[in-house]
Amino acid sequence: MDKFINPLYMTKTDLIYRAETNENPEEIWNKLQRWRRENGVNILLKDQKKNNFFFVITNELKKKVVEIDDLARSNIFEQLDEKSKIEMIRNAQEDEAFYSSIIEGAHTTKQRTKEMVENKVMPKTKDEKMVLNNYHALMYILENLHKEIDEKTILDIYEIVKKDTLEEENISKGYRDGQNYVSSMEQIIYNPPEAEEVKWMMSDLIQFINNDDDKRIHTIIKALVIHFYFVYIHPFYDGNGRTARALTYMYLLKNGYQFFKFFSISSILKEYRTKYYKSIKNVEDYDNDVTYFILFNLEILEKSIRKVSNDFKNQYLLKIISERIEKKGLELNERQKKL
Repeated sequence: MDKFINPLYMTKTDLIYRAETNENPEEIWNKLQRWRRENGVNILLKDQKKNNFFFVITNELKKKVVEIDDLARSNIFEQLDEKSKIEMIRNAQEDEAFYSSIIEGAHTTKQRTKEMVENKVMPKTKDEKMVLNNYHALMYILENLHKEIDEKTILDIYEIVKKDTLEEENISKGYRDGQNYVSSMEQIIYNPPEAEEVKWMMSDLIQFINNDDDKRIHTIIKALVIHFYFVYIHPFYDGNGRTARALTYMYLLKNGYQFFKFFSISSILKEYRTKYYKSIKNVEDYDNDVTYFILFNLEILEKSIRKVSNDFKNQYLLKIISERIEKKGLELNERQKKL
C-alpha cells in the first residue's frame, strides 16, 4: 500500500489515473481505504452521522512535522532587541489580520490596515472593520494565553471577529440556531451540520483541545485537526474561517510555539485557497480521512516558516549586523551587504 500513500497521499481520482492497465482501480481503492482506516489514528471527533475522523501517519507527514517543529522551535528571533521584536510581532499581526480577511473576500489594502492599527484611523467599510476586528482578536489572544480554551474563550474571539460586520439575518447570540451553507459563485459547496448538532460537536472539540492523552497526535497535527473540525462544524453564521485561524494561532502559542507570533500563515494560504477548500472536500468525500487536510496545511506551514526565516535573515539580521559594525566605526559596502 506504500505507493498509494508515499510520497503522494492519493485520492480515488489519483489512483484511477495512475493505476496499471492490469489493475482494478475500484478493488484497489476499497482495499486502500480499509488499510488506511485500520492503520490510522482514530480521532475522538465525530461527523454528522456519528462516525469518527482519523488520519494516517505517513512518511511525508512525519518528515514535515519534524521539519516544521525544528524550524518553529528555533531561536532565530532571540537575537532581536525588545523594540525590534515588538515591531516584528505587530507587522505579523497586521499581515495576518489583512490576509485572513482577504481569504474571506474582503477588499482593502495593507496600507489601510497599517493606518487603522498604527494611526487609529477609523474603518470606513465593513471590509475594513473585518480587518480591524481580526487584529483585535489576535491582540486578545496574546493578552489571554493564560486562559484555558473553553466555550467562553471561543465565543469571546468570535464576538470580536464579527463586531459590526454581519448582515442582520446572520446575527445570533452564541452558536447559530439555524442552518447555513458554504457557497461559491452562488453554488452550495458544503452543507454544515444541523444547528442542533453544533452544541455537542463544539463540546467534543473543546474536550479534544484540552485533552493530551493521545501522544500519537503531535501538537502541530492537533492544531490542524482543531482548525478542520471547527470549519466542519461551522458553528456560526459567518466568520468561521477567521475564528478557526485565530483559534489555531492561540492553541499553537499556548503550547510553546512562540515562533508563530512573528509571521502570518494566511499570507501564504491566500495563494492556495482553492487547494485549501479541496483538502476539506477530500476529507468529506473519502471516509473522514483528515490526512488530506493535514498534509496540505503542513505544506503551507512549512512554506510560511521558511519564508519568514529567509525574510528575517535578509532584513533584520542585516540591520543587526550593520548596527554592530557601525558601533565599531566600520562600514559595509553594497557588495558586502549583499553577501
